[in-house]
Amino acid sequence: MCVLSPFLFTTYKADFQYHSETCHLQKYSDDTVIVGCVENGQEDEYRDLVESFVSWSRENLLQLNVTKTKFLGVQLDNKLEWSTNTDAVYKKAMSRLYFLRRLRSFSVCSRMLHMFYQSVMASTIFFAAVCWGAGIKAKDANRLNKLIKKAGSVVGCRLANLDEVVRDRMVLKRRTIMENPSHPLHNTVDKLRSSFSSRLLQPRCSKERYRKSFLPSTIRLYNSS
Repeated sequence: MCVLSPFLFTTYKADFQYHSETCHLQKYSDDTVIVGCVENGQEDEYRDLVESFVSWSRENLLQLNVTKTKFLGVQLDNKLEWSTNTDAVYKKAMSRLYFLRRLRSFSVCSRMLHMFYQSVMASTIFFAAVCWGAGIKAKDANRLNKLIKKAGSVVGCRLANLDEVVRDRMVLKRRTIMENPSHPLHNTVDKLRSSFSSRLLQPRCSKERYRKSFLPSTIRLYNSS
């Protein structure tokens, strides 16, 4: 039953659909996200879609948890500051650091400790780092880097810090986007190609929040390489 639960829930909510040039639904497993492009304060369509979904949920006996701000394991807030997400990541990683230390107490070799770190601890710390890595606050980045350093002392070798992992993953993701015409961001990036060089044009960033997001950050990395 546990295996079927996401499929059954997806089937149950499949009849609520919507798509336009500015608003659409993104569904993945048992998660549903309403996405809207709001320009010049014109958010009527987006708000109407939200209200329609609330009404549909009520009619179909589904209770919306308005306090939940997590999407596919990533904690979100209304300012995209990522501190809440960092707190959650830190707590998970700390519990895994405990098990890493326990393994060392059993005289497990460094190679196996490194494998455990990569598969259990690093996968937690760097989950969706492409999304939040460039926009994270310095104090939050320092917390995670200190945790990585502690893990390195247990494993017995230097481990890549947050900046290094985020940079490498951004480069890889940008390359995937540029080489895959079916990727949702392919056309967006392709339009930024310069006519005079191999560089990409930097998108205009009126907000610091956007400047630190994935696309402007990965373009800066690309142009500096």
